[in-house]
Amino acid sequence: MTDGAKLGERAVVVGSGMGGLFTARVLSDYFDEVVVLDRDHEPATADPRSTVPQGNHFHVLLTGGLNAMSEWFPGFVDDLIDTGSVEMNGGRDFYAYTNQGLSHSLQSYQPDPVDGPIMYIQTRPQLELNVRRRVASVPNVSLRYRTLVSAPIVETTTGRGRVIGVEVADGDPIYADLVVDASGRNSCTARWLPEMGFDAAPETYVNCDVHYASVIVQPANWDAFDGAVIFVMPSGTGEYAGRTGAVVKLPGDRWLVSLGGRYGDNAPTDWDGYREFGRTLIHPIWDELVGTATPAGSIATYRMPRAVRHHYEQLDQFPDGLIPIADSVCFFNPTHGQGMSSAAGQCRGLEALLADRALTGRGLDGLPLEFFPIAANWVRGPWILAAISDFEHPNCTGDFPEEALEDLMLLGQLANNHDDPAAMTAVMEIGMLVRPLSDIRELVTNVT
Repeated sequence: MTDGAKLGERAVVVGSGMGGLFTARVLSDYFDEVVVLDRDHEPATADPRSTVPQGNHFHVLLTGGLNAMSEWFPGFVDDLIDTGSVEMNGGRDFYAYTNQGLSHSLQSYQPDPVDGPIMYIQTRPQLELNVRRRVASVPNVSLRYRTLVSAPIVETTTGRGRVIGVEVADGDPIYADLVVDASGRNSCTARWLPEMGFDAAPETYVNCDVHYASVIVQPANWDAFDGAVIFVMPSGTGEYAGRTGAVVKLPGDRWLVSLGGRYGDNAPTDWDGYREFGRTLIHPIWDELVGTATPAGSIATYRMPRAVRHHYEQLDQFPDGLIPIADSVCFFNPTHGQGMSSAAGQCRGLEALLADRALTGRGLDGLPLEFFPIAANWVRGPWILAAISDFEHPNCTGDFPEEALEDLMLLGQLANNHDDPAAMTAVMEIGMLVRPLSDIRELVTNVT
């Protein structure tokens, strides 16, 4: 970073989850100092953190997220390989058993394998540890743990209020030119806005009510199935409409096996009951595989009643000096595996915006309101795709994305061209968050 590119002396990031770590890397190019604050202890090992309850379960880093990390951290794929990640071709090594039959895609029914993007599977804690080590190695980034942010510091003499730092419990205030809220689903910004005299952002909901239970097992034969991941999708009808299952190859000759249910239909946490639940899936493959394995630990559970999207892009007024990002903007039904890559897309959008402001000398005034439509663009596609899937369950309620039906029809038009490699690539790019859904018209024009 050159002196001419600097936008401020210090930026503060609240939260050191994946979204906060991505943000810190982006800000490091435009501020002399970036301070990341986290209430949790410093993770020294690749073990699940209590503050990240879904860390015990399957996570997949979609191509959009991996591409961003590879740009921010040159050689990051080598990190993944060196820490034992399982390589997966997204169009060949992933299988989904659906009502239509075996599919190699979740975005559309794809019965035949195709050459897809290369992806890497490891546990969520190991992936986060890899990113955390990279961010910690950036010279002007410091990570402070066991630090609870209690309130914003607001400067009010110039108008309705500008955030100029944060108060922390049991510590001195930390002043900053920019505060980025990556605190997650219990977002600081959502609490702070009314306290500062600003309108809260409108919200939309999908009452998905998902519950899943996962356990690492030791299989008799790690290669008992081809590829790397098997999903058994929900039937959508009948007594077991929302039940799902997965078997995922992990490093160290282990599998991660998972069962999901919805609206109180939860998988038991005793092994016999767990197995019995798995026998009700629409295909016996889950039970056949798990029957050859021995649990290597206890069954961990996670429940998420609803997905929430904060529409900051609809606000006309917002305090300067503060930006929410990642789960603080939108948290998804985690079953669809979109959160990390949506956060990466938002951070890439912020990166481009900061680069333009540094180049043109516009500084930080008005940054939030300019950023929010960019963030919304990277949230809208995965939100819609997840919502459409969630609403297939008869008990799902909430805000159905009616306004997106035209874009979804265009996406379906591409997805039906199974024999057209360009169409399949376009569908995969949107599904893998390489490109936002707003690009669908351009993609349809190019393919047709």
